[in-house]
Order: sequence, then C-alpha cells, then structure tokens
Amino acid sequence: MTIRRLSRAIAALCLLVTTLQAESTIGFRQLCSTTPVAVQRGKKTTINVRSNYTLDGSYKVFFDRPGIKMTFLETKPKPAPHQGRGTPGTPFRFEADVPADQPLGIYEFRVATKTAVSSVSHLLVTGYPVVNESKDENGSTATAQNVSFPVAICGMCGSAEDVDYYRFTGKAGQEVTVNIYAQRVTRAVHSMQSGGSGASVMYLMDSILTLRRANGQVLAENDNFVGGDSFLTFKLPEDGSYFLEVRDTRFIGNPKYVYCVEITDRPFAHAFFPMAIQRGKTTEAAVVGHNLGGLEKTTLRSAADESTGWKRISVKTPRGKTNPVHVLVSDHPQLIASGNHSMAKAIPLSLPVGANARISKPDEVHYYSFEAKKGRYYLLEIESDRRDLPLDSVIDVFDSSGKKVADGDDGYYTKDAKLQFKAPADGKFFVSVRDLHNRGGKRFIYNLRVEPATPEFELHGKYYYAQLAPGTRMIWFVNLSRQNGFTGPVELKVEGLPEGVTATPVTIPSGLTRAAVILSAKAGAKIDARLVRLYGKAVFADANGKPRDLVRYAHVTCELQVSGGSQARRPINTQIVGVTNPLDIVEFEATPSKITLRPGEKVEIKVRVKRNKEFTGPIQLAMPFLYGNSIIADQLPPGVTMSSDSKARLTGKTVEGTIVLEAATGDSAPKPLERFPIAVMGRISMSFSISTNYASNPIHLTIPADAPKAAPKAAPKAAR
Repeated sequence: MTIRRLSRAIAALCLLVTTLQAESTIGFRQLCSTTPVAVQRGKKTTINVRSNYTLDGSYKVFFDRPGIKMTFLETKPKPAPHQGRGTPGTPFRFEADVPADQPLGIYEFRVATKTAVSSVSHLLVTGYPVVNESKDENGSTATAQNVSFPVAICGMCGSAEDVDYYRFTGKAGQEVTVNIYAQRVTRAVHSMQSGGSGASVMYLMDSILTLRRANGQVLAENDNFVGGDSFLTFKLPEDGSYFLEVRDTRFIGNPKYVYCVEITDRPFAHAFFPMAIQRGKTTEAAVVGHNLGGLEKTTLRSAADESTGWKRISVKTPRGKTNPVHVLVSDHPQLIASGNHSMAKAIPLSLPVGANARISKPDEVHYYSFEAKKGRYYLLEIESDRRDLPLDSVIDVFDSSGKKVADGDDGYYTKDAKLQFKAPADGKFFVSVRDLHNRGGKRFIYNLRVEPATPEFELHGKYYYAQLAPGTRMIWFVNLSRQNGFTGPVELKVEGLPEGVTATPVTIPSGLTRAAVILSAKAGAKIDARLVRLYGKAVFADANGKPRDLVRYAHVTCELQVSGGSQARRPINTQIVGVTNPLDIVEFEATPSKITLRPGEKVEIKVRVKRNKEFTGPIQLAMPFLYGNSIIADQLPPGVTMSSDSKARLTGKTVEGTIVLEAATGDSAPKPLERFPIAVMGRISMSFSISTNYASNPIHLTIPADAPKAAPKAAPKAAR
C-alpha cells in the first residue's frame, strides 16, 4: 500500500468512525420505501427498508396483524444521517418470513431499535411469484423486461420520466388482469414528496397502466381505479407478445415511488352484491369481477356464532379461486334495494337495518324512509369507498314535506358518507343516497346502515409513538369528541404497555374535551417495545335508565411530511411504545407537582433538565403541542394558557427554565377542575418540522369551584 493510499484509508476510517458515533440528537426512525414492496406467502425474502436515521440495533419488527416474522440482517454498524424530506433514506436489510397460509393483502409494520422506534411502512403479501424489476434498462418496448404470469413485479419509478416496460406472452382469448399497488403501499410513509423545484409538491405516485401490442398499439389503459392506483383487464386478441407500460401520470419519479404490479389470467373479483349478510343467515350474491368462467352468483353464509364485522372471502369459479373480497357480517337484517329512484318510491326501513344497493347509472339517486322520534339520534352510514369501491357518497335527509333538514358527506378520512341525525320532530323522514359526482356503474355498490344511535364518543390526537429511556417520560395529546347527547366523563387507558412503563391515571371530566396521557418508564425498565392501544371508558344511561359501559379505542393517525414543511395526517392501525437506551434528556423535573390556579392568577412552574453529555442543542419547553407557531394540540383546559412571561428556551448549557400559567377572567375563565394531570413538554428539533418530545413529571392542576373572578396577580414563587 502506498503512503497516499494509506492516508486516504485513514481519512476514510476517521470519517466512518465520526459518522458512527452516538447520535447527538436522537429522533424516531423515519421509514421510507421498502424494496421489494411485496413478498410471496410461503417464502422467505430479503427486503431493504430505507430509513432516515440508522436502524442499527433493530431487535423487533411489528406488524398490524399476526403471522409475518421479520429479522434484521445487518451485522455491522451502518450510518444513516437525516438527509432531508425529499431523499430516499439509507437501505437496511431484513428477512421477511411469510407463512404459507398468511392472508393476502397490505400489512403495516414498524421497527424497534435499542435507540428509537420507527414510523410506519408497508409490505404487500401476494400469492404470486415475486420478480424484481431488472437493473438493466427497461424504458422502451425494445428493452422491455421479460416476465411470465401469474407474477407480482416489484419495481420503482425512480426518477423523472422513468417509464418501465414488461413483456409477456399470451394466447388468443386469455383474459388478463393487471393490478398495481403504488399509493396503497406508500400512503403512510412519513415523507413521500419528490423534492426539487416544482416536483416538491408531488406527494404519492399517480400510476397509469397501458397495455400495448408489439407494434406499440394501445389495447387498454387505466388511471385511478382504486384511489390513485390503476387496474385494467383485457381479453387478448391473438397469440403473441404484449407489453405493459408502467409510469407516473406526471412523468415524475423518486426512489420512494415503489410499486408492485400483479399480472394474472386468474379470476378477479371486486365485490359481492349484496356486500353484507346478517349473522346466522344465508344469502345469494352476485359476483362482480372478471374472468369468472361464467360464474355470476355465489352463496354467502354466516354462522350464528360468527363475529360481526368485515371479513374477506374467496369464491371458487370454473377457472379457480378469486382473490379475497370484502363481506360484512352484521347483526342487522339486510335488504336489497331496487326501484327506489324517487321519493314517491322510497323504501320504508324498519330500524335497525342494512340496505344494500347499487347506483347503476349516472344521475341515479336512491330513496328510503323511516319513522323518527323528536330529539332522538339516528346513525346513517355508508360503506363503499373503504372497500375499494368508487362511490363518493352523499346522504341527504328530508322531512315529510320534502324540505332538506340534514346532510352528510365524507366520514373519517373516507369518501363514505356518515351522519348523526337528531330528529327535529316526530314523523317520517326520507333519506337519499347519491354519488357526489353523479356517476354510476357495476362497482358503485354500497351498504347503508341506519339505526337508532346511542350516546357515543371518539378519541383523536397526537399519540403516534413514544420512546422513553429508563427514568424518563413522554406525553401524548388526546382530544375527545362527545356525540349523540353524551356529556359524561371519559377515563383514558393504554393497554399493552412494555413492562416498567405506566400511564398516569387521567379522566376527562364533563365539559372538557382534551387531556394529556403521560407515559413514564421506571428507572430499571429494560429495553423493550410493544404495540399498544389507547382507549376510553365511560358509562351512560340507556333508554330505560340502566347504566351501560362504553369503551372506544382511539383513532390513530401518523404524521406525513409534505411540501413546504407542512404536515398531513393519515389513519394507521398501530401505536408503538418503546423503552430505549438513554436519550438526549436524561432527567426532566418540574416543581411544584401540585398547583392551584384561580381566574386572573398566574402560577410559576420551575423546570430543570439533565442533558445527555453528548447533547448541547436547544430544548424548547411548552405546554401545548406546537407546529411552528400554531397550536395543533393542547392539554390545558380552556381559559388556561402558557404566559409569554415563561422562560421556555434552554440553549447551550442552560438546564433551568420557567413555565408561567395564567387563567383568564370573566366569560373566558376556566371551569372548576380538581387534580387534573398535566406535564411540561420538552421538544428537541430534528429539523424544521420534526422533533423528539419529552415530558416532565405529572403536575396536578386544581381550579377551585369557588374561585373568584379576580384581577391578574403576580405569579407566586414555586415551592416544593
């Protein structure tokens, strides 16, 4: 080795050592794309999971449903610095072991390392052999990659104007279906924008599929079939070669634009009609799909002891079994609606009931009627969009004179309409169902649920993940939505926490709609991670005055970083809590642990932190959850705010700060409250829009019931 080469080697080694030092600012692991994004069931497959921040020390991978096992394959430390939201991240190798009987479909997964927990990525389980896109050029019919079906091709539109071609051989009369998973396998990935001038506003891949003859003639083309994902089916006219073209409709690309495209000549079903069955009953249903070998109908059966809810089943056809299709098992009687295209022909409903129907042509509107009692609540809800069907439903309610009295459109992150209707009078009311864009067709199938509604609540908020070192805490923010006349308190719980982690008991009292869940890890807690579930418990009186328990699991959404540093959110299935190695803040204490605050008063909370010796960055103290200068979640009751007198930014070697809370007066004064747990939050920024959050010990806030509405007073000094 020459001296020059030796010096270069030493420089490279020094760079590697510097890179692999412990992180000075520790953030959650931001998973990017997964390649290949699909695995065949019954196989073991090596996949690459890209991440901003290293996945070194990965010891568990969690899926939202049981069965799949995934293990970390890297044996040497691997640097993965955060490179900005538009970059694809660093690949880390894992092995996915999928049982032969694993249900097909898209799975959500998260990774736990000894340092942090991760955001969400996706993995598709397919029944077809998986073929990866060739590393050779495949951007034209002349260079198309040869494949044979059935096949699941895993590829990537990795750069602007990237077009992928695949060549297969078919026979005259073969009916081929092509189904791409692109948006569906990346939609909850933390950062998906393309980056770069202009392209930074593009978020998810918008695929388009084109089937061509060898001479380039277009035989079939499709865009936007299931959301932004495409699907096409075509009967081949002759023996010979055919070409499938895959691209983004805008000709943009990014290494995060991964996809799986399935090509098959097997039966494919989109839906059953009706799409629901009453528990313990049998019903005949039409099969809506392609290449079914003449099969038009099947029999749906439900056992008397079967669980209610959605399930997926396959149907045998003369050409084999179909893909799994959604079926609802319900306690409610189910009817099939037809001919109800005017208010005069409205179908009367006896509640509770499920009405199954199809908007078969443009401008079609369906009508139903039911008897209601003044002041009572009724739930009307459509299921269609959530079952990969195209209906963008709208519900309208009319009184007996034809006057519209209520309407419902999009539900929770869905185009399925939902309406909680409070009847303004006794009598008959009419319900109409239509497509927002006045479309119709074979796949515009829906199930309408109509039932008397009972008191209800929902939980939402910022509780996507938590990572805690032993002896530290983290805070989640919870918002409560009470519905259908419910006004009672709701107790918050977290199930499945790792050993040594607890949640401070908290109940959201009547009149309040938000709270903090403060998670604490004992000093001796061992490194571990679990999928957990936040839920609420309440009691309400039924129509007969009897107490009824009400338990509702929280809706979970993940953060998505989009163009311009803004955020979007997407529903996901999992929450994760992990106990980790020491983080940037080792201790975080606030005094006093009990405070009393009256309208017009201020109170000081003294904060002291102990930093990890390797961390000297700024710490921002706060009570609400801020994004920029906007409050996107809060734990303080209305009428209590964090004063501008607070000393909330700890820079350099500063380890002490002060939070000043103040209570409003008059009509804005806070309502009485007793021993309500709050905590000071400490935020350490990873980037403009990403931070790691820490929490102090719980502080119990009391607002006396007899509090006078006095003028503001100086903040009293904190005392232990």
